[in-house]
Amino acid sequence: MKKPPIPNLELERLKELETYQLIGIAEEDDFDFITSMAAQICGTKISLISLVTEDKQWFLSHHGLETRETPRDYSFCAHAINHPDQVFIVQDARKDNHFRDNPLTTGDPNVVFYAGVPLVSPNGLPLGSLCVIDDTPKNLQPDQIQQLKKLANQTLKLFELRRSQIELKKTNETLRKNIELLQATQKANQLGTWELEIASGKTTWSEMVYLIHEVPKGFDHNQVNAIEFYHPDYRSIITNALEKCISENKAFDIECLLISAKGKQKWVRSTGRKIGKKVVGSFQDITQIKESELKFKGIFNSTFSFIGFLDTDGILLEANDTAINMAGITHEDVIGKPYWNCYWWQISEETQKELKLNFQKALSGESVAYEVVVWIADKTPITILFSLKPIFDERGKVIFVVPEGMPVQDIVDTRNRYRAVIDGTKAGTFEWNIETNEVLINHRFAEMLGYTLEELEPVTFEKWLSNAHHEDLEQAQNLIEKCFKKESNFFELEMRLVPKTGDWVWVNVRGKIFDWSPSGRALKMYGTLQEITERKSIEFRLLEERALLRTIIDSTPDSIYVKDLQGRKLMANKADCNYCGVAGEDELIGKTDYDFYPNEITKNTHEVEQKVLVDGESILNQEGIINGPDGEEICLLTSKIPLYDQAGKISGLVGIGRNITKRKKAEDELLHNKNLLEALFDLSPIGIALNDFTTGRFLDVNDKLVEPTGYTKEEFLALSYWDVTPRSFESEEAEAVREMQEKGSYDQFEKEYIRKDGSRYPVALQGVVIEDSKGQKLIWSFVRDVSKEKNAERKLREAISNLQALLDASQQVAIIATDTQGMITQFNSGAERMLGYKSNELVGLHSPQLIHLLEESERESQHLSEKYQNKITGFETFIIEARMGLPVTKEWTYLRKDGNTLPVLLSVNAIADEGEIIGYLGVATDISALKKVEKEIKSLLAITKEQNERLKNFAHIVSHNLRSHSGGISGLFELIKIEYPEIASNELIALIIEGTENLQKTVEDLTEVVRVNLATSENSKIWLHDIVKKNITSLNLQIKQADIEIINTMDPNLQVKGMQAYFDSIVLNMITNAIKYRSEERASFLKIYSKSFDEHVTLYFEDNGLGIDLKKYGDKLFGMYKTFHHHHDSRGVGLFITKNQIESMGGKIEIESEVNVGTTFKISFPL
Repeated sequence: MKKPPIPNLELERLKELETYQLIGIAEEDDFDFITSMAAQICGTKISLISLVTEDKQWFLSHHGLETRETPRDYSFCAHAINHPDQVFIVQDARKDNHFRDNPLTTGDPNVVFYAGVPLVSPNGLPLGSLCVIDDTPKNLQPDQIQQLKKLANQTLKLFELRRSQIELKKTNETLRKNIELLQATQKANQLGTWELEIASGKTTWSEMVYLIHEVPKGFDHNQVNAIEFYHPDYRSIITNALEKCISENKAFDIECLLISAKGKQKWVRSTGRKIGKKVVGSFQDITQIKESELKFKGIFNSTFSFIGFLDTDGILLEANDTAINMAGITHEDVIGKPYWNCYWWQISEETQKELKLNFQKALSGESVAYEVVVWIADKTPITILFSLKPIFDERGKVIFVVPEGMPVQDIVDTRNRYRAVIDGTKAGTFEWNIETNEVLINHRFAEMLGYTLEELEPVTFEKWLSNAHHEDLEQAQNLIEKCFKKESNFFELEMRLVPKTGDWVWVNVRGKIFDWSPSGRALKMYGTLQEITERKSIEFRLLEERALLRTIIDSTPDSIYVKDLQGRKLMANKADCNYCGVAGEDELIGKTDYDFYPNEITKNTHEVEQKVLVDGESILNQEGIINGPDGEEICLLTSKIPLYDQAGKISGLVGIGRNITKRKKAEDELLHNKNLLEALFDLSPIGIALNDFTTGRFLDVNDKLVEPTGYTKEEFLALSYWDVTPRSFESEEAEAVREMQEKGSYDQFEKEYIRKDGSRYPVALQGVVIEDSKGQKLIWSFVRDVSKEKNAERKLREAISNLQALLDASQQVAIIATDTQGMITQFNSGAERMLGYKSNELVGLHSPQLIHLLEESERESQHLSEKYQNKITGFETFIIEARMGLPVTKEWTYLRKDGNTLPVLLSVNAIADEGEIIGYLGVATDISALKKVEKEIKSLLAITKEQNERLKNFAHIVSHNLRSHSGGISGLFELIKIEYPEIASNELIALIIEGTENLQKTVEDLTEVVRVNLATSENSKIWLHDIVKKNITSLNLQIKQADIEIINTMDPNLQVKGMQAYFDSIVLNMITNAIKYRSEERASFLKIYSKSFDEHVTLYFEDNGLGIDLKKYGDKLFGMYKTFHHHHDSRGVGLFITKNQIESMGGKIEIESEVNVGTTFKISFPL
């Protein structure tokens, strides 16, 4: 047997196979239908969908074969995948050198015929094959091969559909994880956690939760007690939220009032979600946050500063009431517009240009502050101290810009007025005497930190900085240092201060040195503080929401992008980057489709987009083709919608493209499958019918259904199933209708159909209910003509009846059946006669152990226990090997009821039902007479051995004496010829001399035969190459005279064990035979070579001589004095001696020959 070669791209092939995740899956009807169709089309008993793994072939579907896998080394399919573009056919494996000794050919399932179509993936890698197998030789017709290829193609499409489903599942799983990650991110900054066991109501709190409730750790906080802490107005809210979380798996996030154990009212934020059998959540004291929100709103809207928020495009996102009211406008007039286009900055184009320039500085990360004149109500100009402050994300990227404008009209008056305004507002102020380090603050400053002014005094600069967050100190010191060095007129900083409550508050600090010494040394600094905790909270929330939105956009598999009026990309998500073949968004921004796609495609895209950008027409769900980065065609379902600026003008478009390539392929495949199923409907070997559920009328049938009815198809379609069903089957039909109403299908049942001529035939039906596009119920039924099966059932019943009669009539054989536990279930009359028991004495009452000798059973138990390394006793002793599937026939001694014993030959086999063992059957034959004959034979063998020894001695004596006398006679005739030369011409004398010579040769042959049979030399290591070489040299003269070419390719390193003299004789005889029986009609040769196998080596002597008619002489080939050619020196002894010499060394000789073609002798020796 030749093992299948490994394909060149084996690793890639195995990886490709893994992507389909087919190995080990349960059997599926789709694949079983294909193998069933293949077997029917090709007329074979077996059809398989075979997948070749690293070490085995695994059957995804196995029609006609029980097993689901075999070793790869035995696999025919492993040969087939080495020819992926061909149908691999073996007409008769028994005659094929690759497969004739394959275990699957020599044993079950006896593979003789094989045809396999390789299953090649779209990447060109063979995964396995769709094959058909039979135990007899076959020839497939071209149309059968073509149908087999179509089924293989359908199998591959099912593979691809499965892989697409797997990839879709992975995509959905990734999306699900992303959503969970986003949800977890939204729950950041939790201060306390809690858990509730749903079943018991037991709760678990973290330490912070105890602190918020102001209870000791030992407090019993079950579900009921925990609810009691909430303010009465919120108890039903939290209770309802918790119940919905448990029953409907709805998470909750609630802000509500809590009354602590000490009676304090606190604002808390409680979140929760169901995880398994628990509800887990967070718990946060947000009292300060709620208060800060109110304070921030008051400050933000009551300050005289013009404060707002800008995005990185300069769009105004928010503005405080001060800025709006002073301008005499509304929020709607400015929110969402570019800041420089807003009312305040329309005073001059120079003012707008300066603002744009300073905005770009802020985008680069620089804080900008300057005085500028802007408009307020009624276009009244006012001078303000204006600043642009960048807001950074955690990566240091500017994400917002905060504009703030402070009126500074009349510089001198404004300073004093500014102090008065500050004192009248809620802004904190400070005055720092740099010389004395003393700091004067107002009440608002102290309130921000939760202190009274008296509690903080005296205030020093160091004391103030001690309340600052350590991350903000360095920046504050650097900004102040710049003021000292006159590098900046004032400083502005957002920083964190720790109040009396311990929670950080955000403040905006501004300061300016207003008093200098004559030498230029800073003496005093004046500044303000504004609490901006709420604003910062909004900023952080905006950052989170922006990041969340970006994550969602980048996570979606759809391509999303924004273009300006020139078609340049302003934004693109990851999917769009992938389509364009770039690593990141930066490589797309500012570029057009012409930079990535062919001009022809881009030109068409540009024309479509002009309808959007010029006409404002939205393009929805338009299909188109683009080329991906690898050149592959991608089908996109694209929608493009115009974007408008604040003035209502089209400023660009947003596009969304969905990859529908797989869907389009699936639609094409669906159409193909529809056509294929229609073909299968027409070609199906069983009848298929479509009926109206209500009326039973036939709507469609295939030819196979109509074939046995005698109707034409047109006549049959005019009938209902009641027209072809006898009324005696009304109950079966009613049950089928009931099943369809309950579960949408009916199980297989049997009934009869009425032919056109009134005769009946049996059918088996099974079906399913479907709905058409109008919602009308239809029935698909599969109708199989079971006439043959019914006839076979009748014959089977007759056979079983006959078998039972035979079983009861058997008197010479004891047949005993048991269940799996050893209880006797059947005891035939032969067993009754053999053992003396009646059937009713043993059946259902005893085990076969009753009729066995105890010591014999124990001896066999010990032997089997040692053999299988497991303790085996009792009834298991008799059936263990039968249960393992091994043939079991042994001699036992049966114990009769009367106490006598008798020897029997017992065969034990397992009784199986659909592969499951349900009992055991023992068949025993009385071998008493055989044992008696065996004893007599042993006696005769002893006598024969003694006589053989005598015959050996007699043979030596006879051969010696005959050789002496024949030699003497030959010598006498030689003397007579010398003395009387004229006598040599006498015809009678010549005949006597010839007879004497023949007698001498016969004696020599007999002597050699005796020597072969009696040889007892010990075996030794033999170098076969040297033996052949020596004999070629010895026969060199004869070889040249015969003009024969000797080709010796024997392995020089090949060794076997044997007798040197025998090997010399064997090789010499093979070479001389080739010389003697060469053909005179062609150039002669003799090839001598060897092949090594696992347990033996074979020598080959292949010539092109006269050959031997094996049909005529095959059974006489190695007989004594048998010759097959009319050569004068042929004696018929050489092959006889050679065979005996080979067999005496444990070898064997075989021959292949054809008359006038040549002969090959194959001589095998064990290694």
